[in-house]
Amino acid sequence: MLYRGWLFGPGGGLLGLLLWVLFVGLLIALIVRLVRGPRRRYWAQGPHPDDPEQVLRTRFARGEIGADEFQARLDVLRRTSQPPRT
Repeated sequence: MLYRGWLFGPGGGLLGLLLWVLFVGLLIALIVRLVRGPRRRYWAQGPHPDDPEQVLRTRFARGEIGADEFQARLDVLRRTSQPPRT
């Protein structure tokens, strides 16, 4: 009898099938990952670019607004963004 290796040998049929399915699944996942490109996790993205406080900080850093105006607007943002107390 010709021995065909661990994949088709006695008792290796089920193990070989499971490993083959795992290999094909990983190959498909790798192809999908390469096609879609790298993605950053939500929690690793930092503040959202449209976050009002971030926009205000950016404007302050660029010199578009002064320190007094920055602080006043920041106070207004923080007061209006808090939920009302009941």
